[in-house]
Amino acid sequence: MGDILRTDELENAIDFLEKAAYHYNNKEDKYWFKWLMISLHGALYGFGVCAVKGTYTERVLEMKLGRKRFEQKRKETIEHFKKLGYEIEDESILDDIIEYNASDLLAIKKILDCCQSETYMMQRSDSKILKITDIQDEAIDKMIFYRNDFIHFKPRGLTVITEGSDWIVKAVVDVIRFLALESNNVNYFEEKNREKVKFILEQFLK
Repeated sequence: MGDILRTDELENAIDFLEKAAYHYNNKEDKYWFKWLMISLHGALYGFGVCAVKGTYTERVLEMKLGRKRFEQKRKETIEHFKKLGYEIEDESILDDIIEYNASDLLAIKKILDCCQSETYMMQRSDSKILKITDIQDEAIDKMIFYRNDFIHFKPRGLTVITEGSDWIVKAVVDVIRFLALESNNVNYFEEKNREKVKFILEQFLK
């Protein structure tokens, strides 16, 4: 049996942050900027999800399947259980499972809107709401643009001037720092994970 990868939304966010810090501090790699933008995007998105989610995962999902898609997913789910040897007599018991499993994660900008909303962020007495500055908003938009450009790369030659991009990184990292450590909404079940996040964030100050 091969190796098994087990992870969750918090570990995934921390991993993205760690990779972002690595590429930020290792610019000898030709593609450091590409991987920095991709990793930074993943870290911001990931910690945003963790901060909004709280104890209710549905808060970060669309949960709006159209009837056609829902019926298709129901059919696929029933077929899956049949292959495992289970016959579903009452199909309605699958409705909540199908709705949950087939629902998409909210887009990053929607997650960030939620991070600035009392409705989503005030989950306990010490919770804090994200307040994005104009500079941070501009930096996030540029990061998303670069990330999407690299992820969905069209056939062409591309030249990106990376000099002077530190302001983008600083602004985005400041938002990540708030979500990860100051919003008080991210559940660190192990203190070592919080300390790891603090250590990684310090790598951007070098």
